[in-house]
Amino acid sequence: MSRALDQETAALLKRGSPLEAYQAITHALAPPDDGLLEIEILGKTHFLEEGQYVVRDGRAIGISKLGLVQAFMVARQRLREHIDGIKPQTADEVLATTGLILLFDPEYLTAANSRKRVIQAEISSSGAARSSLEKEKRFLDSLLTSRLHRHTKSPTLWSHRRWLITTLTSVNMPVDILGDIRDVVFVAGERHSRNYYAWCHARFLVGLRRDNPAETLAAVQGWCFQHHTDISGWSFLSFLLNAENSTNAESGRATFTEVLHLASSLRLANESVWVFLRTLAASRLVGDEQYSQFLAVQAAVLETSKTTVDQTVLRAAVDWCEAYRQQTRIAGG
Repeated sequence: MSRALDQETAALLKRGSPLEAYQAITHALAPPDDGLLEIEILGKTHFLEEGQYVVRDGRAIGISKLGLVQAFMVARQRLREHIDGIKPQTADEVLATTGLILLFDPEYLTAANSRKRVIQAEISSSGAARSSLEKEKRFLDSLLTSRLHRHTKSPTLWSHRRWLITTLTSVNMPVDILGDIRDVVFVAGERHSRNYYAWCHARFLVGLRRDNPAETLAAVQGWCFQHHTDISGWSFLSFLLNAENSTNAESGRATFTEVLHLASSLRLANESVWVFLRTLAASRLVGDEQYSQFLAVQAAVLETSKTTVDQTVLRAAVDWCEAYRQQTRIAGG
């Protein structure tokens, strides 16, 4: 959410109890043991009773924007006093305080680093922190997948998740690569299109292990088909195909054929699809027969295209492909 406050909201801050807001919201943010929270910030269109800061329906929670601002003031003061040694907090208190701060401002790096220190201290003292690590993952994934304005594309939160996954593997805790891509990256990609940070995280995940590459490839292709204007998803699909190139070239050819069929049947002319197709068509994965199919589909879509923008995209795809396909052949001898 934005830090900017209008005059009316600023005036309302003088009403209510910041401490009560802090207690109510930190209690609500405790992640369930078997799933994620779905968090939403409630604006002026949602009327809550006096002293009410949270509404809840199962795992879905709505938090008053006004209450969150009031609670943030309390949380920020408590974190400062903890860091300065004025009023040290317990590990649970630090997690509650910083959790609320990150809900208000996902780029609050001090809060994210404070959570790291708490977890690292627990690992150092006990040698294992399975419960804390799992709880942190559920909380973080709740922020990354909820309908929040800035969180799904927050570099600080995605960096914190990368650290968390690295820490999980360091203590030999299992990581469900495909599950994380489906349940976190895909959802974050839907919440915020062209989500660079989410798809970079997906690259990091598949780099840990090549578990079920065919299943991962199929899942990502399905997501791209449902979100065919999102170039970030197509870019990740290209990344997967390049990673599989040396061991399973058939995957690339099959994917190319299926995407061509999609473009042909739906007469797709958007740049995201055709950048993907042209890149694959220029590679060594695509033979002469498939390349002829590429040209035929491009011509058919171009013929039915009615906008100058689409026509430019389609012509540029073939022009680019012709140039780089020739270069690839020359380089390959």
